[in-house]
Amino acid sequence: MGLNSIINELVVEDIQKSIKFYQDNFKFKIELTDGNPITWAQLEKDGIRIMLEDYNSVKSEIKNYPKKVNSSNLIKFEYSNLKDFEEIYNILKQNNIEFFKEYTKTDYGKVEFGIYDPDKNMILISAIVD
Repeated sequence: MGLNSIINELVVEDIQKSIKFYQDNFKFKIELTDGNPITWAQLEKDGIRIMLEDYNSVKSEIKNYPKKVNSSNLIKFEYSNLKDFEEIYNILKQNNIEFFKEYTKTDYGKVEFGIYDPDKNMILISAIVD
């Protein structure tokens, strides 16, 4: 019995807003959805998947689901080259996305910066410096 994959599922307040955020800023495409209106979506880019689910939908499925609060989790998007990393950085700056960490070079050979998504999930974006 082997593990097939690990996919982050983010519980969001406004699923349409979150879908648009990941499409506009990271070029994710909608792979699957559920509900009318949509209450769950799986997004994909380059074989990487992320799921989004409406808070009220999760709350109805899981009776003891906690009250939605800002996340203390950190999601990491790692790019394989500096060109793509800098392109994403510029897109996010142009789109006035809120940063929690500015572009910096690390002691361990990477560059990185951090942003918030619409639900204040923290996304750390990095790349190895060539």
